[in-house]
Amino acid sequence: MTNGYENMNPGPRKRGIPHYYGDIVRKYLLFAGAMLLIAVLIDKELLSFYLFIGIFGVLGFTILAALMSPKVTSAMFTNAIISALMFLMFEYFAIDAYLRSQTFLDSIFILRQAIAVAFLVALYFSTKTLRGMVSEE
Repeated sequence: MTNGYENMNPGPRKRGIPHYYGDIVRKYLLFAGAMLLIAVLIDKELLSFYLFIGIFGVLGFTILAALMSPKVTSAMFTNAIISALMFLMFEYFAIDAYLRSQTFLDSIFILRQAIAVAFLVALYFSTKTLRGMVSEE
């Protein structure tokens, strides 16, 4: 007899693979990419940086998100490295924006901080998935 809750577990299992959070990583990479495209229009101080990252970075994040698979360890490793580097970069930019404005309500600070947090969450779940993939091999 079943209670009807067997299929409601939204946990990390993907095709029988424990600790797979690739779907979450994919969503945060795409979210960060969308935020970068918005930043191109709003953050004029880093416009040249955003033009390069906005064009090539978002394309790269989208390709990495599409390559996400529980069978491709290298894609998850690459996602973790890229997420770590982008988090460090955007957190630095957010701190710089805060030091210039001296307020947490500055729209540029909030935008940069949101991008940094998206990459931090992607890094966390990429690393957690990578740990699960490596420990099971």
